[in-house]
Amino acid sequence: MSTLFSKVVSDARIDLNDETSVRFTDAQMISYANDGVREIKKVRPDLFFGSYSTSLSTYTSTDNIPVDDMYVQFLKDYIVFRCGMREDETNSVQRTTAFYARFKNGLQAA
Repeated sequence: MSTLFSKVVSDARIDLNDETSVRFTDAQMISYANDGVREIKKVRPDLFFGSYSTSLSTYTSTDNIPVDDMYVQFLKDYIVFRCGMREDETNSVQRTTAFYARFKNGLQAA
């Protein structure tokens, strides 16, 4: 659990062809990352064993992602999915849904 939110956002930008932060702001992508952590907790609450709080924090770019590093890829897939859903004109629906499928399937298989 040592990957920063800023790192997963940076990695997602590569898949989005947005390395210069033109299409999506850091704030938008961190918001999507926070939503992704909530989704992970719904699908795999066991990943948060030992965290006895019933609510989740709102994380910033300088915070560590609160799941094991082996799940960070799936959080990145969720961010790419959310960004893709927001951007109609340059995005393929099939590509976007493929990222969401990787997110869901990856969590269930791991």
